[in-house]
Amino acid sequence: MIQTLQRESRTLAEPAVNFEVLRRDRLANVQREMARRDMGGLLLLNPVNIRYATGISVMHSWTSVNMARYAFVPVSGDPTLFEYGHALFRAQRVWPNARVAKTWQYRFSQHEAVNRANDWASDLRELLKDCSGTQLSPRLGIDTIDFYGFRALEEAGIAVCDADEIMQQARLIKTQEEITLLRESYRVAHLAVADMERAIKPGVTENELLAVFYSTMLAHGAEHSSTRLLATGSNTNPWFNEAGYRQVEPGDVVGIDTDMIGPEGYLCDFSRTFVCGDKTNHEQRENYKVAYDFIHSTIDMLKPGVAYRDICLKSPNFSPDYEQLAYSCMLHGIGMDDEPPFLPYRHALNHVGESVIPEGVLEPGMMLCVEFYAGKRGGRDGVKLEEQVLITETGSELISTYELDSRFLRGSIA
Repeated sequence: MIQTLQRESRTLAEPAVNFEVLRRDRLANVQREMARRDMGGLLLLNPVNIRYATGISVMHSWTSVNMARYAFVPVSGDPTLFEYGHALFRAQRVWPNARVAKTWQYRFSQHEAVNRANDWASDLRELLKDCSGTQLSPRLGIDTIDFYGFRALEEAGIAVCDADEIMQQARLIKTQEEITLLRESYRVAHLAVADMERAIKPGVTENELLAVFYSTMLAHGAEHSSTRLLATGSNTNPWFNEAGYRQVEPGDVVGIDTDMIGPEGYLCDFSRTFVCGDKTNHEQRENYKVAYDFIHSTIDMLKPGVAYRDICLKSPNFSPDYEQLAYSCMLHGIGMDDEPPFLPYRHALNHVGESVIPEGVLEPGMMLCVEFYAGKRGGRDGVKLEEQVLITETGSELISTYELDSRFLRGSIA
């Protein structure tokens, strides 16, 4: 089945979406949430947020740690994108009013950091005045910033607040163009995992397997993976070892969490565990069954109108033997990154209390991931499974249709 799917979908064409509609719909989502909170503007430095609001991405990994570009989003009208100087032409193709970004971060400006930050803050003050009339808007939302930038905004008299609530709410419900891109991202990850699975054999290293995954995903338009979560054998217990030089041995389990940023920046996040060879042992089959049962029983609960609270409190039970090494959350949203809601396992509520459960209900257009790590403390192996699900008008649709490994299923799962 995997090979058939691969032959049918191994195309290299650009995703079939209307990028102008994609950009405008996402910007409208942001500005709607701003208006609800009486915000004058947003200052976005997080590359994911900049891309969501403007549609432009430049050197994503590098600009994640270097504040070389930013965007100002008014409550109405077009955003002003301040772009890395040599890439300004890319921004101006979409936003003609784009400008060269000013850099004040110490690593670039050193002894001029304070002066450059003050100059930059003055520009933002003028933008706020322009979009709010003669009076300075009371609040500017910011997603991330350094000390010099924050102090400069304070000294310029700009009242700042956090922008994360606005951006996360804007990104919660996916547009039709976004759903198309999320499906495309899954298609690419499916191909990459299939090639990686075929490469599993005794003697191959985790790094080599990850390289196969990366090679295929990049060839089909993916951009990067947020993690290196590929582990084999004893490295699978506990979870969160990252790929290294360990060589696969006969009978080893091989687990991967894709965490793949696909075409146009949309995440694919599903997990699979395989075995090297034809035989599985009792521990491996038991782990697989626990993970499988939890995930698919939880997916059966997912439909429009179901409260987050009910999902947490009515989620399936599993043996306490698996609680200590359990994954950090049972369910989370995805879009251009991991996104709300983040729902805890029921057993975790005994330690942190029910107040940590977020308010809200499932709505059509949400893309969710349900995941489980099954490994006992002191065990040799662990199994990581994760499924990606779209909430529809009538229920849910399983997006991650990659086959489960039948070598674990024989006699284990009815």
